[in-house]
Amino acid sequence: MARGRVVGVDVDAVIFELYGLRPADFTAVRDAHAARARREKDTAAAAAIGALRRPTLAVWAANLLARAHPDQAEALLRLGAELRRAYRELDGAQLRALSHEQHRVIAALAAETGQLAADAGEQLRETVVREVEGIFHGLLADEVTARQWAAGCLRKAPTAAVGFEGLEPAPGAVPRRTADAPAPPAVDRDATAAAREQAAAASAALRQAEEHLTEASLARDRAEADAAGLRGELAALQERLGTAQRAAQEAEHLHRQAEQARAEAERTAEKAGRRLAELDRSEG
Repeated sequence: MARGRVVGVDVDAVIFELYGLRPADFTAVRDAHAARARREKDTAAAAAIGALRRPTLAVWAANLLARAHPDQAEALLRLGAELRRAYRELDGAQLRALSHEQHRVIAALAAETGQLAADAGEQLRETVVREVEGIFHGLLADEVTARQWAAGCLRKAPTAAVGFEGLEPAPGAVPRRTADAPAPPAVDRDATAAAREQAAAASAALRQAEEHLTEASLARDRAEADAAGLRGELAALQERLGTAQRAAQEAEHLHRQAEQARAEAERTAEKAGRRLAELDRSEG
């Protein structure tokens, strides 16, 4: 059985479809797939699909690039592998060269992503383009998430990396320097400690922001579902109102006809009474 496939419903295929959709279309299609899985009694697939969260605009755009240009996606993956290797081996010269290369590559990828999004009918704001660049930077340090993105199925932005935090140098690795390169300056331990504290605080703030974003996304999805339900109820009420208004108009028409008939009958009865009185007098 293929990975991610649940009996009855191909969850991988659903994921691939959903994360290629524009965010505005995601929730409705996801809920339709989950409902289909429930109808087919595939509760595991229904739960897996229902748990999928709508991607941000930046994540959708990044997936768009990976799907449209898999060769460029693979190139970014190779660059990430080279950067991680240079970091493990403490190869300063290679790190500097690759660092320059990553800025050039990511700028080009972000520009191409913006064009692809515009072609798909979504003009990215400058802030979203910056988010896309942040995603590409984060992918360089996170191989697992990078592979998910290269498959066009990135679900959320990778955690912003501070350099290659969490990636340890290889055992026994020593910093490499060219023969004529000056020795690095002595490390300011206090400054390093302060920088680490700032990085830790920034990471904690980022995690909290991501949690808030997830909560906000859930609240938004619930609000959209409620709004859709209310729109359906409103449509039904409007239809009932139209029917009631037409019935009221018909009843008003019948009422006027009855009033006219009653008035005519009163006039006829009055004439008949006068005629009868005349006949009585003539007979007397």
